[in-house]
Amino acid sequence: MLGADAAADLPQIDQDRIGIYINQAYRECYTPIDGKRPMWAEKKFTLSYTADQAGADLSKEVTSVNKIPVLVGEGPLSPMTGPEAEIRARSLFSWDFRAPSGRGLNFPHYKENEPEKGRPIWYYIDNRDHGTDTEVIPRFYLYPVPEKAYTVELFANIVPSELSLDTDTPRIPSDLVWDIMYPMAQGKLLSDPRYNGDNKEFIARMADEARKRLRQMVTPQKHKGSLRLGKRVGW
Repeated sequence: MLGADAAADLPQIDQDRIGIYINQAYRECYTPIDGKRPMWAEKKFTLSYTADQAGADLSKEVTSVNKIPVLVGEGPLSPMTGPEAEIRARSLFSWDFRAPSGRGLNFPHYKENEPEKGRPIWYYIDNRDHGTDTEVIPRFYLYPVPEKAYTVELFANIVPSELSLDTDTPRIPSDLVWDIMYPMAQGKLLSDPRYNGDNKEFIARMADEARKRLRQMVTPQKHKGSLRLGKRVGW
């Protein structure tokens, strides 16, 4: 496709480009453009908390927490919108501020208390830079702050590890590498200025078909909802 029979015959820079396109297609299998992530793109994590420990780091491969996290032995955790919601939860209304002129709006004044301690009820995810981060690190916070040791189990959406060796195997259901990932990688290769093939429309169409096939594999369980049985007529 780039004027060579095999990737090994290409200059190193072109080999590197091919590796980039393959990994782009691999990541798209886990993070589709339409946002319909497959269930197999999730990974289970177990976090351990000690007393007075509010947050724990998740792996940098995590992009979002998808399912309801569970406080082991206690029950599910409810989501908070972020650290600002925690501040509101531990703030109390104090008084209203009124301008000396008596005109204008009244502004409520709040008093912030120390974080509560006890059995965690809420959680939120924070992946902002804490000032010394060199990578984007998602952190899983609990509130109230644990008063003893707890364990949290959750499923999170992940980005797969990069394929760097010829022996690396993509993690895709039924090993459909040639049916899904390969056509998508070929489609991305079309953006290479050195591509000299005359079958661009065919490759683009095959890449689109691969994405449609990927959408059919969002979940392994097609039947959802309760099974309802009707009344038997007669005796």
